[in-house]
Amino acid sequence: MLKILLPTDFSANAQKAIDYAFQLFKKEECTFYVLHSYHDAPSAPKSRTDLEKELEQLIENMRINEQHPKHRFKSVFMVDSVVNALNVTAIDNAIDYIFMGTKGSTSLMNVFMGSNTVRAIKQVHACPIIAIPLDFDNTTPKQIAFANNFRHRFIPEELSPLIKMAKLWNATVSIIHIYSKKELDEDQKLNKEVLKNILKEVKTVFHEVQMDVSVTSSLVRFEKEHSKMDMVALLKTKHGFLHKLLSEPVIRKIVFNTEVPFMVFPQGS
Repeated sequence: MLKILLPTDFSANAQKAIDYAFQLFKKEECTFYVLHSYHDAPSAPKSRTDLEKELEQLIENMRINEQHPKHRFKSVFMVDSVVNALNVTAIDNAIDYIFMGTKGSTSLMNVFMGSNTVRAIKQVHACPIIAIPLDFDNTTPKQIAFANNFRHRFIPEELSPLIKMAKLWNATVSIIHIYSKKELDEDQKLNKEVLKNILKEVKTVFHEVQMDVSVTSSLVRFEKEHSKMDMVALLKTKHGFLHKLLSEPVIRKIVFNTEVPFMVFPQGS
């Protein structure tokens, strides 16, 4: 049984992520953990009691509206920061995926601009995080873009979340090599072969994309040239693409107009 964590602040952004998770796993046996983290502050518009009731009502509405024999729902109310609550809940319940909403149509740009989502991406290491744009149309993934530079030697457990997602909807994984020097060195060649072997159970296609002024703009160009991409995936490594995306100076960023979900999965131990 899959275990899915759905943090909510009762906003349209959070509801969008919840709806997408339901759509994505509609055929699977799942337990959905719906989390609200509460901060006790004098200026808070709602009391703790009000929010606890709102969370229970949300859960009840899910049970009524879903009526899915394979879906179970559990509420989690914590007095803590969003990131701490996500970490504790993910570890304590062996969560498989976290789904979070992002604000605005240029979702990935907003992910990288200091939201709860980017803090979670940086600090939650227990499981993958999938960020869902507010205006995404809930298309199930048939094409998943997976960007890397072949500098990391993968182990099977790291790619398990990506493989699960691809198998779920018989999706093709498009592996994007963003390069400044096209010729691979010996380590990169070996890492590419290891990657091919781990992904042998799913359909894969390899793409070569020349580095633009930044990783961000390189991915933008690829996304525009391959409009069928339904999800973008990155592994969170110390020196990988995600690190570069988060550390690129804002002045060099261009608006990332992709409107597809963005999955970040953690490096193995």
